[in-house]
Amino acid sequence: MKQRGVLSLVLLGAVGALAAPAAGSALEEMRQRYAGEYRFVGGEAERAAVKAAVERSVDGMFFIARGIAYDRLLHVCEICERYTLSFSSGQVEVAGPCQWPDRGPDDGREVDHLTKAKDASKLSQRFVDGTLVQDFKGEGGSRRVVWTEAADGLFVHITIESQHLPHPVDYTLHYQRVPTAATPPPAGPADAGRP
Repeated sequence: MKQRGVLSLVLLGAVGALAAPAAGSALEEMRQRYAGEYRFVGGEAERAAVKAAVERSVDGMFFIARGIAYDRLLHVCEICERYTLSFSSGQVEVAGPCQWPDRGPDDGREVDHLTKAKDASKLSQRFVDGTLVQDFKGEGGSRRVVWTEAADGLFVHITIESQHLPHPVDYTLHYQRVPTAATPPPAGPADAGRP
């Protein structure tokens, strides 16, 4: 009986040792797939959807407070024309011309975060089920940004919640990967017959 127990422990240890590198290599693969530069391609339809999402979120507020909240949310929900996602030494950075970079560990540990508007929050970033999830938690509420792979880039789903808002702000934007020398653009119609 004791031998069976010892054998079970040895087998469990061996399985655990094999699983750890596999999990690490899967995470490294996700980092490599997500790293890169992306540009907004959602056009006027997605710009209009952001405004509609903000309008829905303030629906039902007292009219003076509603106007203030609407303007503030439109500023917070500014569409960044480009983003760069980079990963190094267990850290992730999401940078764009409209914001200060979001930097922190990619394992979900919280770090202090400050926006260009000097809004302070706690930021956590991690991969969950094949998506990159950013959670920002501040005194006034929370914002969740979920980056999901698309055929040509990424979809970015943003949800903002606050005890001051009757409804969450909820919308999705489409970003296309900017080709680099290492990743040529997909073949167009003129290239369709080429080997």
